[in-house]
Amino acid sequence: MRLPPENTVAATVAAIDVGGTFIKGGLVAPGGAIEARQSVPTLAHEGHRAVVERIAGLGRELAAAQAAAGAGPRRLGVVIPGLVDERRGIAIRAANLDWADYPIAEVLSRRIGLSVAIGHDVAAGALAEYRYGAAAGAEVAVVAAIGTGVAAGLICRGRPYRGAHGRVLELGHLRLAWSDEPCGCGGRGCLERVAAASAIAIRHARAAGLARPLDAKQVQALARRGDPIAAQVWADAVRALAQGLATVVTLADPDRIVVAGGLSRAGDSLLTPLRAELAGLLTLPMAPAVVAARLGSDAGLVGAAIAAGLESDPRDLTAQE
Repeated sequence: MRLPPENTVAATVAAIDVGGTFIKGGLVAPGGAIEARQSVPTLAHEGHRAVVERIAGLGRELAAAQAAAGAGPRRLGVVIPGLVDERRGIAIRAANLDWADYPIAEVLSRRIGLSVAIGHDVAAGALAEYRYGAAAGAEVAVVAAIGTGVAAGLICRGRPYRGAHGRVLELGHLRLAWSDEPCGCGGRGCLERVAAASAIAIRHARAAGLARPLDAKQVQALARRGDPIAAQVWADAVRALAQGLATVVTLADPDRIVVAGGLSRAGDSLLTPLRAELAGLLTLPMAPAVVAARLGSDAGLVGAAIAAGLESDPRDLTAQE
């Protein structure tokens, strides 16, 4: 891990973002800048104990870097996917990591020797975009993360809202009347089985008869060049996202929607048709601004640092409306 000057490290907060492919760690400075970073493969197939030890090992490295710079004991922020009880530090369900009602904060705290704050990855990333990114200044913001799955975070007047059970804006599991795609949740017709990057790749490969799927970026490039199969798959994804977001707009009345996650890198190829489709679905003059995220893949790390007290605000990660 390459470290910045000691006086900078001393002011940072240690943060970890646990993903299905990589576990990313960093030291986050006031203002949201990441001063040092490192990642290790998640390797979830090795079992949850191995994953926890990799998280703990990265946490120990971050703590050691701060100690070497003369910083006192710090709180570590960790964000994870799935259903999360942030107040109690419990992973209620993280299927990809094989965690169920797992006291992850307590376990990591024992292994690292630091207090550990836990957050939901998408909700934490949404708060990071509000504090330091594209949602700044919004009255009510929805940050939709579109990658392997589809989920969103809701920020209302600077406060994240997570609902009674931490399941607010599970956007990917809204049902589409025109789709019958099976979903890992046990349902059929879920939005993310049409609009997620992984779904775009799978649906294109099936329609085009490919033995090996292209990735979503390649499908989008084909669509832009006029390939009819890719264009239809891409249009279906945009249509599904617009329908999901129209439901969110009707219920939550946001003034800004921030599109984040890997698919957001498509830029105007996604945003322009998405804005048009969304506007066409809203019968009242209530279409919010639709913009691209600014923090990119760093949003989770910055959100983890906020959970651990970066530039502490009384309206912290676990606050509820």
